[in-house]
Amino acid sequence: MAERFGVVLAIGLTFFGLMLIAAQDIGIQIGGGQQPDRVVMFSQNFGELGGATTDIRTNNFGSFKIGEGRGNIRAYRNDKVDVSNSLLSENAINFDYNATQPTQASVSLELLGKSGSGELYVQVNGKKIFEESLVTTADETINISGDNLKPGINTFKVGVTQGELFSSTTYALEDVEATVNDRKFNDHVDSFQMYEYELKDYVGTNLTFNIPPDSSVISSPLTVRVNDNQVFNTPSVRSEQSVSVSRGDAELHPGYNTVTFETDTDATYQIENAQMTVRYIGITQSADREISFDINSSRLDYVDQDNTQESITFDYQKISGGNTLYLETGDFNRTISPVNGQNTVNVPEDTFSATNTISVQSEGSFVLNNFKIVSERVGDQ
Repeated sequence: MAERFGVVLAIGLTFFGLMLIAAQDIGIQIGGGQQPDRVVMFSQNFGELGGATTDIRTNNFGSFKIGEGRGNIRAYRNDKVDVSNSLLSENAINFDYNATQPTQASVSLELLGKSGSGELYVQVNGKKIFEESLVTTADETINISGDNLKPGINTFKVGVTQGELFSSTTYALEDVEATVNDRKFNDHVDSFQMYEYELKDYVGTNLTFNIPPDSSVISSPLTVRVNDNQVFNTPSVRSEQSVSVSRGDAELHPGYNTVTFETDTDATYQIENAQMTVRYIGITQSADREISFDINSSRLDYVDQDNTQESITFDYQKISGGNTLYLETGDFNRTISPVNGQNTVNVPEDTFSATNTISVQSEGSFVLNNFKIVSERVGDQ
């Protein structure tokens, strides 16, 4: 009898223990005690969402020689400019170039738009060497022979004729550039564009170029400047060079930025395959997660009490892209702008049922952890 009693007692204690564990899990106290202050109905660590990857864009500068020698030297550059002519006024491009031994020159441009019937012309040292009516989207290069150039100051003018009597003509030009092939101590100046979205999610920039063996006279260092800020200075003739360009030190900004290769005295450097590679965070896919979860009757009873408040809590850390998060469960939906760290969003009491779905959507890239749907007591029972 004693043995049977012991077995029954053991089974009873085991059953009571299991009931106690279950009651604690759903927030019910054995013996009529108080319910817990907080019940978790759903919990999930999502990790990184949004598929952020590093995108790159490369600006190619080509090959060129700097130092004392012959080369194509930029005499003028303008990204966008209007040239016009009317009865009372004229707006033209005027610039000078101080030449040593010029052999030829060129003026290149693109025509964005045009009004009026006048013609575009190029004048060098007072002589018109080109005059033609261009059509919109034209991409024109005007070559200038050495017969029109001279040692010393050369004057250039790009303008338009008035057209019909009492009328006016305007040409909207883009990427206007003039170069002169000359023998002199020359640097190389080029430009590259930075976009707002690249700087917003900026990772880094690298300038790379090659210096062929035995092609340089290294009596002075090779200096590279970005927006007039020195980023490289060394008498090096290594075949391959890679220069890390800091956004802050180089003062990178939206729009066109400049890069200059230069040296002093009688030094000469042959630069080949120069290019600037910009790295930035890109979004390859939107974040979209949907998970179903059940709530048992005991938890639903807890939720349905008048003195409980339901909420969604989570830890958020933005990586890149948009800073909005869309949450939806049942009839409840909300678009929020979360902060880095812990966030809480209150949810109406009648939102939840026995079977539920939680949806999380965003166009950005971010880390989302400790995501919980909880019900908490907000007053005395």
